Amino acid sequence: MLAALARLLLDAVAPRRCAGCEAVSDPSICPNCAAAMSALPIPGVRRMRQGSAFAGFEFVEPVRAALHRGKYGGDRRALQELAAMTANRLSGPRLFTPEAVVALPLGPRRRRQRGYNQAEVIATVIAEARDVPVLENLARIRNTRPQTGRDEATRRDNVAGAFAWTGSALGGAYLWLVDDVLTTGATAGAAAAVLAHAGASLVDVVVVAAVS
Repeated sequence: MLAALARLLLDAVAPRRCAGCEAVSDPSICPNCAAAMSALPIPGVRRMRQGSAFAGFEFVEPVRAALHRGKYGGDRRALQELAAMTANRLSGPRLFTPEAVVALPLGPRRRRQRGYNQAEVIATVIAEARDVPVLENLARIRNTRPQTGRDEATRRDNVAGAFAWTGSALGGAYLWLVDDVLTTGATAGAAAAVLAHAGASLVDVVVVAAVS
């Protein structure tokens, strides 16, 4: 009762706003932005060294704004709503259900700065949609510099040796490696290679959005 009253008072002073367009909205993604996102084409499949990469959306507005708000602005609900939309858009025969889902890990410093790992929030929703577990044994064993603004070769050098598998052998499992955005694929590729070395037979990358 008190919590509901406090939420009403807070909404009156600082109403919730859409992560995509800043319009007043109780959902983190307003109906107009949700409709605009639904109208976007689903990106084509991108070949990766250990499998393929699938994205729910192109990295364009209002998807970009909503992801940034979820990643940097503390809006986990926006990430959850984007993840649910992604799971729905990638459902069906286009993508086989994996045996488990793995979130791309953040380094300890960046996790402390954000308070959570955006990939874990997304991975949890996607795993629930496919009724599979989330494996938590992929670790980032060293901090890396931000990938923004780097070319593909520099990105690959930056993340080389950055990940390790700390669990038991994966025994030929088919996995989804989940992240928020796919750019060149260097980071996801480095993590997928570690999963393959740990025994995964196939690692497909699943993201909310892909940069074309």
